Amino acid sequence: MEWRNGFVYRTTLKSLGMQIQLGHNPGHQCHNPRPSSGDTFVMIDVHSIYEIALDFCGCKTAQIRFKQLLQAHWYPATTTDSQTAATFNVLKHYHLLSFESKVSAYEFYHSLARCTDNTGLSLIKDHYSAFMWMVHEWWHLQQLKCSSRGHHPTGTNGTESGELAVLCPACPHPGKNLPDGWETAPPSIRWLYALFIAIDANFRLKRKAVSSDEVDLKYPITGTEFEHITRL
Repeated sequence: MEWRNGFVYRTTLKSLGMQIQLGHNPGHQCHNPRPSSGDTFVMIDVHSIYEIALDFCGCKTAQIRFKQLLQAHWYPATTTDSQTAATFNVLKHYHLLSFESKVSAYEFYHSLARCTDNTGLSLIKDHYSAFMWMVHEWWHLQQLKCSSRGHHPTGTNGTESGELAVLCPACPHPGKNLPDGWETAPPSIRWLYALFIAIDANFRLKRKAVSSDEVDLKYPITGTEFEHITRL
């Protein structure tokens, strides 16, 4: 906000002269600052979408520009001459909301635009596509991180199909959640170690809603029908 001519006007930190310098510790001056492309930079944060005046470090020891952004915990939309970035906080925030509240990226982004200006009087450029690029890349990096691909000898490029999938803890896994000698279990309890696969997204599995195993004729625990299930 800016007080002008007896009224309060909405303004930006950029128009007030604020300049952000990357590549150096806070309080240190860069002797070779390089402004961002077009001398404008859009930042997507948890509370709003705003423009800032951003200078990259042009010293001989400076990192490439996208690394300077990452060191500031800003995720760039592109790796070359990026003019848009999202903070790590907003990417983490949306990642959590997408699971807990099932909010879509479209609704989340336009909620940030509403937080920036809910009157519709100020023009807010649409950076939804850039936000989606950053979200998808962020999720993919989180999957690689959770699977420790950065410490693998082949690196992230050696990731094969299915290696990022999370194993179902309820499914039987020999050597992990099955007791020793499960292969030789008597027929009366062999069903405990069988893998049942069902097409049920809600995991209700109504076929198991029976009074007892003795009267459940759909799942015989012996004979050729059980052997067919175990072969699956």
